[in-house]
Amino acid sequence: MSKTIIFDFDGTIADTLDSVVRIVNDHAEHFGYKKVTKEDIPYLQGKKPREILSYLGISIFKLPSWVKKIHSEINKEITNMTPTVNISPLLSELHHDERFQIGILTSNTQENVKQFLDKNELVFFDFIRTGKSVFGKSHVINKILKQRHVSKNEVFYVCDEVRDIEAARKSGIRSIAVTWGYNTKDALLKENPDFLANTPDELRNIIIS
Repeated sequence: MSKTIIFDFDGTIADTLDSVVRIVNDHAEHFGYKKVTKEDIPYLQGKKPREILSYLGISIFKLPSWVKKIHSEINKEITNMTPTVNISPLLSELHHDERFQIGILTSNTQENVKQFLDKNELVFFDFIRTGKSVFGKSHVINKILKQRHVSKNEVFYVCDEVRDIEAARKSGIRSIAVTWGYNTKDALLKENPDFLANTPDELRNIIIS
């Protein structure tokens, strides 16, 4: 039976942090919240999404329109963004190994993800799924498992945020937290992921073993 490797997108594959911070700040006045300073970033990288929204003072009532606006602005810049790390060799290896099927699960949009993958020549994925919930992806994970007839013990979720570790646990699949993304290593470890990878080589060893 083949293994299914589900990758998060923002932070795990795409280096979107700097662009997201700038875009968020560009719309702070319009949506009525505080801007993110350089000093804020390390602090916020240790927090969960709800805590970040609370810290910035983003109104829950404005959240849907704010998320839509941020994704729209990211779309304008997505072709200028680059991968977080040199993950292409690993993705290519998994793509050409019949023992694996690989996909993306993200709260970003399909259009943004596909543009990024095309531009950076990372067209290795068997599926792309988007999660509509800002705070969780477990319901989408469950749909993937059902639609692709995948056994939970044959799935890894590769991610860079504590909310993704929570989603994996809720769905009963194993998480591999990577330390080159949005949340800090300490924040990830506090959430007790099944595995932790500091480099693509470490990630490969976990998946292939």
